[in-house]
Amino acid sequence: MTKHPSPSKQSIVMLSSPKGGVGKSSLSRNILVLAAQSGRQVLGLDMDKQATLATWAERRERVRASIPAVSHIPVHRASLDDWRSTLKMARQSSAGFIVIDTPPSIEINMTAILGLCESSDFVLVPCQQSQDDLDSVIPWMRHLKQSGAKAAFIINRANIRTRSYATIRSKLLNVGPVCPVEIAQAEEISLANGKGLGVMDLSRPKNAEAFGALWSYLRQELDL
Repeated sequence: MTKHPSPSKQSIVMLSSPKGGVGKSSLSRNILVLAAQSGRQVLGLDMDKQATLATWAERRERVRASIPAVSHIPVHRASLDDWRSTLKMARQSSAGFIVIDTPPSIEINMTAILGLCESSDFVLVPCQQSQDDLDSVIPWMRHLKQSGAKAAFIINRANIRTRSYATIRSKLLNVGPVCPVEIAQAEEISLANGKGLGVMDLSRPKNAEAFGALWSYLRQELDL
């Protein structure tokens, strides 16, 4: 029997990292697509001034004009300075699944970022296979743990065949939980993004198994 989402259950997932270019926006839109395809009403909150997630959603709406089967994914542009009222609006909306995309340079408004983290049900901290990424995300995970936020690293643009993958994963595990699903570097991810789509919108995506596993992981962590 298919288990349908409870209309009263609202979950908030936040993508956060002090490091720029780690794939917060890419993961945000693909998670939104996964949630929408599972039958949930979704909402994205784009807190980054670059508005990458919101721009993607606008492209998606243009695609929907010719392909209505593509799921509607609304994204609200917002400012970190106005995070409380934005979060209140989101909680009062009919969305059952909310994804918050945040900017790097979190020290600019640490109070707002920590407030959002503490208000979220789960925080994903993307990290790539480099020492620079480790130097950035490890202190941030310690902050999150001290604040009581439920959080986990996710290794993005991974290459599991390299020695650095095992090294990076081991060092992350010494600090906090690591999502058991890594997202590989894949051309289809950027291809889908450029069209206003997620990987799972594509026909026979090569990374379907990984993204399906990511959704299963999130469902378990959020008790959906």
